[in-house]
Amino acid sequence: MGTHTVRHEGADLTYDLRGAGPLLLLIAGLGGDATRYAGLAEQLSDDYTVVTYDRRRTGRSTGRDTDFDLAQQARDAAAVIRSARPATARAVVFGQGGGGSIAFELAAHQPDVVTELVVHDAPSLALLPDAPQRLAFARQVRTTYTQRGAVPALELLGASPADFPEPAAADYFLRREFLPIALSTPDLDAVRRTGIPVVTAAGAGNRDACHAQAARLQAEHLACRYVEFPGDHLGFVSEPGPFADALAKELAGLRRP
Repeated sequence: MGTHTVRHEGADLTYDLRGAGPLLLLIAGLGGDATRYAGLAEQLSDDYTVVTYDRRRTGRSTGRDTDFDLAQQARDAAAVIRSARPATARAVVFGQGGGGSIAFELAAHQPDVVTELVVHDAPSLALLPDAPQRLAFARQVRTTYTQRGAVPALELLGASPADFPEPAAADYFLRREFLPIALSTPDLDAVRRTGIPVVTAAGAGNRDACHAQAARLQAEHLACRYVEFPGDHLGFVSEPGPFADALAKELAGLRRP
C-alpha cells in the first residue's frame, strides 16, 4: 500500500493506493475516513487500483473547521483521482452514505473523471414521500446535539460513538456534516444527462430504511439498476468479502464496451 497527499483548496488530502488495474475510488460516508474501507479495499485490490482517502478535516487530512460543502467535497474527490492517475484522470467511483451524495455531485458536475458509478445508501431525504417529516427529524437530531450532546443525538440515529473511528469524528459529524448532507438533494437530472453507467444500492439487511427507499427512487429517476448488497448500512465493514463480490459483479456489468 502506498500513501500520498494532494494539496487542494487549502487542505492536504491523504489517500492510499492498493493493488493494480483500473482506478477505483471509494468515497467514505459522513464521519468516516479511509480506515472504514480497509477490508473492502483489500478484497478488491486484485482487480483494481483501489483509492481510499480521508475527506477534508477527517483522519489524516487537513482543512478548515467549516460546514460540509458538497460541491467542494466533489472537487476534492476529483483532485484525488487526478493525483492518483494523472495520465488518464478517470476512475470507477463507489460512494456510501454521504459519500454517495458526494459521488452523485462528482458525476453531475465533473463527469470527465468518472467512468462508472455505484452509489450505496445515499440519503436523498427530499426524494421520499414523507420528506417533510424526515427533514424535520434531521433538524431534531441537530437540535438534540446542540442542547444535549453527541450521545443522545446519535441514539436518535440508532448509532453510537463506537461507530466512528474516534470520538472527535462523531462530534464533527454532528456539528458540521450531518444536517448539510441531510438537507441536500442530488442533481439526478444532471447525472442522467452525462450517460455515465450507474447502479444504486442498499443493504439487504435494511431494505426498509429511508436510505434504501431513497436508493430505489434514485434508480427510478435515473432509469438504472437498483440492487441489494450483503449486510446493512455498513455491510462493507461487517461482510467485506461478500460485499466486494457483489460490488465487483455490478461493476463488471456497468463497463462500457
